[in-house]
Order: sequence, then C-alpha cells, then structure tokens
Amino acid sequence: MESEQSFDLIEKIENAMIESVEGGLLAPDIIETLDDPNANGEAIESLKSKIAPDICMRLFDIANAIYFASLRRGKIGSFYEAVIHLGMHKTKVLIFTLALYRFGRGDREVETVFAGSYATSVMAHMLALQMGFREEAAKRAELAGLLMDIGRMMMLVYRKFVDTAEERIDDHFIDTFHPYLGARIVGRFNLPGYVKTIILARALILEENHVSLPGVVHLAHENVRSSFERYDNRLVIRCQIPKPATDVSRTLEAILRDKFRAVGLDQYLHIIRIPSIYDL
Repeated sequence: MESEQSFDLIEKIENAMIESVEGGLLAPDIIETLDDPNANGEAIESLKSKIAPDICMRLFDIANAIYFASLRRGKIGSFYEAVIHLGMHKTKVLIFTLALYRFGRGDREVETVFAGSYATSVMAHMLALQMGFREEAAKRAELAGLLMDIGRMMMLVYRKFVDTAEERIDDHFIDTFHPYLGARIVGRFNLPGYVKTIILARALILEENHVSLPGVVHLAHENVRSSFERYDNRLVIRCQIPKPATDVSRTLEAILRDKFRAVGLDQYLHIIRIPSIYDL
C-alpha cells in the first residue's frame, strides 16, 4: 500500500472511530467542557449524567486509586473531585479509552491492548517517580503511557467491529502505522505536544546526564510488552516480602494492586513475592 493511501486509511479510521464513540458513548460537549480552562465546578459535575454509568464508575475507581507518595489522596465524593484528582487531560483520555474498550468488549485482543496500555501508564508513572522526576513530570509520563497504543486499539476495534471487510488493515499495517494514528488523536483532543513527541519517539532517548521522560515511558512500554509476550498477557512483577511491622497498605505492591483493581484488570497483574537480597 502506498504511503498516501495508508494515511488516507488512517484518517478514515480516525473519523469512523470518533463518530462511533461519540454516537453512543461520548458526547462532544463533554470534551468541550473538559477543554475549557474556565469551566466551573457545576459545569464539570453536570458531565456525570452524560457519561455512560460504567465508564463513570471506572473514573471514580481510578481517581480513588491515586496516591501521593504512599498515601491515598482521599475518598472521592463527587465527579468534580474525580476530574480534579485525575486532571482534565487524563479524564478526556480515560473517557475515550474506556469508551473504545467498551465498544470492543468481549474481544480478547482489544482487551489485551487496553490492559497493556493501562499497565504502561502505571509503570511509567512509578518509574518516573523512582528515577527522581517530580510529580508533575510523572503525571506526564502516565498520560503518555496510556496513549502509546491508542492507535493500535482504534485500528483493532475498527477492523473487527466497524469495517470487517477492510482487508488492508493487517497486523503489519497496524504495527507500522498505529503511532501516527495515536499522534492524530493527541491533536484531536488538544492534548499537550509532549505526548505526541513521546508516542512518535518509539525509542529510548537519553539527555546529557540522565534518561529523558520519553525514555522512561519507552522503558515502561517495552517492559510491559516483553512481560505480556513472555507471561501470557500478564505484567509479572517481583516484589520483596515486606519486613515485619511494615504497613503493607502503603507498599509499591499494594499501590500496583489497587491501580489494576480500579479498572477491573486484576487478572493482568501477577506479583511474585521474593526474599530481600540481603536475606539470601
């Protein structure tokens, strides 16, 4: 397929998937409100009634699984609080991603891509914090991680549920062009430019003296991809057995479990407890 034809097809997929999601799950005025920096609490709270109940529930669950260091940010009582905890950009992305997932529910391949995207987001945030990046930078890594395979997910849903006769969308086409569709979604939803940079980088980027933030997202993405390939679509993590008297509710292991449970993806996370290297 010629490059021009490929990009025409990418645009066709983008428009069809946006239309499909908007038509049944995501009204345009939801995005408009979340794009408005002057939107007040009442306007944001009113969005709750316009979002599919199951998606709204997941947003609350994800917001309730947010931590600051090892402390929960507190119980979420309103949709406005959930959006404030998540952030406007992440809320938009989560609504769209969850809507896509809902559209392709029941399909193992679509669910696996969704699980991998969510796992990449969680790992990117965690790695960024552990590598010394500030919280704001870690949030950027988390957002970009969630979008690394959004183009792949859209193409799969389109191929399987929208235009089942479209034979040009084979696995090679998806592997080659899904980053470009992801970059288009960044522009479509008015997301920050750094997200597009990270999606299109597709490689480990080093700055003068440290791994760059795109590099952190790439490490997370590759770690998740490798684990899914090796362990039957599961993120396998080895965690040290907590020391006696440790508050296990605040360990990284507990935070990981909470985050995966919030989206109903428990089966995609497998944690193996190992002794501390100092105990061996």
